[in-house]
Amino acid sequence: MKEPVPQLDAARRSEYAHLINVSGHHLLAVINGILDMSKLETGNFEITPEPFAPAEAAAACCDLLALQASEAGIALIKAPMGELPEIVADKHALHRILLNLLSNAIRFTDRGGTVTIGVRAEAGAIFFVVDDDGIGISDADLVRIGEPYFQAQASQLRRRGGTGLGLSIVKGLVRLHGGELSIRSRLGEGTRVSVRLPLDCEPGRTVQRRIVDAATSQPVTKPAALVARPGRSAAARRKLASAEDYPVKKSA
Repeated sequence: MKEPVPQLDAARRSEYAHLINVSGHHLLAVINGILDMSKLETGNFEITPEPFAPAEAAAACCDLLALQASEAGIALIKAPMGELPEIVADKHALHRILLNLLSNAIRFTDRGGTVTIGVRAEAGAIFFVVDDDGIGISDADLVRIGEPYFQAQASQLRRRGGTGLGLSIVKGLVRLHGGELSIRSRLGEGTRVSVRLPLDCEPGRTVQRRIVDAATSQPVTKPAALVARPGRSAAARRKLASAEDYPVKKSA
């Protein structure tokens, strides 16, 4: 004898459909992340450089995440960028880098907080800096940030989501461009992530191919650039302006 099929009202069906959709997207993101991480680790991830305006790329990523930030009660701010030269890089890869960094900043910033992105040119390179006043990272976790599958502050991540692959992929994409990544953070005060990319990634990409082929060590990263955030107290700004007071995670 067949059991009766339960009847669901429209609201319950819509809720279940939403949960299935969210779960499916999460699973797809995890699978894609694992595949990308595998390609990066084996040197099989190819980038396609092209010239484009870095400020426009940063603005486009902000626009894509504006709704997410609004729903989370986060102020997403684009710092004044001024005149910037074109960069020769993989635009899709840069979008992935910035979207990941901005998404992380929004996810780990409490309602009422601020996330800022700045772009500047210096010494033949472009710096992209994502700054937040979120929960921050402890000194113990900071030294491991960017390792595949490592998740800082596991209790926070369980509540806020995350797979532990995002920053690992960001590191790999930055390295493919011959660039550098650095992270500064203090628990309870926020995090600043700086990505330095050469104006033309082709020479760096050639060098990186040789590094992968030779299985040698990665280049050392310089300290991150600073981005001022509007609305912060003078005392907080002084803390963030001090490189000595702000632990730094450096990575190629």
